[in-house]
Amino acid sequence: MLFHCGTDSELTPEVRPFFDGLLPELALRLRGGGKALDMAILCVNRLEESGLFNAGRGAIPQSDGVVRRDAGAMDGASMKALGISQVRGVPAMSRLVAALHGMSPHVHLAGVLAEEWARRNGWPEAGSQKAGYPDPLTFWNESGQSGSGTVGCVVRDSEGHLAAVTSTGGIGRMWPGRIGDSPIVGGGFYADDTLGAISMTGVGEAILTSGGGVALLVAMASSGGGPAPQSAREWLERVERRFGATAGCVGISLGRPFFAHTSAAMVRGYVGTDRAFVGDRADQDPF
Repeated sequence: MLFHCGTDSELTPEVRPFFDGLLPELALRLRGGGKALDMAILCVNRLEESGLFNAGRGAIPQSDGVVRRDAGAMDGASMKALGISQVRGVPAMSRLVAALHGMSPHVHLAGVLAEEWARRNGWPEAGSQKAGYPDPLTFWNESGQSGSGTVGCVVRDSEGHLAAVTSTGGIGRMWPGRIGDSPIVGGGFYADDTLGAISMTGVGEAILTSGGGVALLVAMASSGGGPAPQSAREWLERVERRFGATAGCVGISLGRPFFAHTSAAMVRGYVGTDRAFVGDRADQDPF
């Protein structure tokens, strides 16, 4: 299992204790033989609920003051994928995606349609209504913070199956209705047991215009099996040169885990059956 907390995120004194509790929980679930998609959803949900990052309870509002969240998930065994974008009032977007995953022939749902499904099934959580807003599906950042980045996770389970999940609040000063790469299948997330799995972060417009996470995986698969982190970083560096935008990712390619980013820092972690790690600089990585 690998996860990230967005480009430019750092292991601050506020953030580090959170991971002291999270890593043992994830390791226990991994050793218990959990399914890849279930474990990826769990990890991202914990990151959303923390309020420390620009996803879930830490999501930032768009320029009209309304928080609209995006998320997506893909199961590499079944190749079923779902992205949901522009949803108000659901802090745990990963759980909403999990609830809808596989229930529709479509791979992307947006706005009111997804909100109506949430209403019919008892969402949002009561906390948003208690906050005193006239419309429980329209409210400001619950945590009062501007989280540091998109969150995402990729997992390879004990049966070798892959999954990827990404969740975000978007970018600062974005227009209402703006959708980045995070909820786009092949853009901000992708999983295919035969190709690999990836979760992206950074400036979504640059990531999408460059072909998205699936393009990075294809480039790595065709690179002749070079060092995975180096291959991924070279792809991200080309994005930065062409579009002037930083980006990052965590992934699994040809069975090899990797982190890569062009930002100065990116909180990322690795959880295996025998060890766990979290860091925010490339020179700390265990592989």
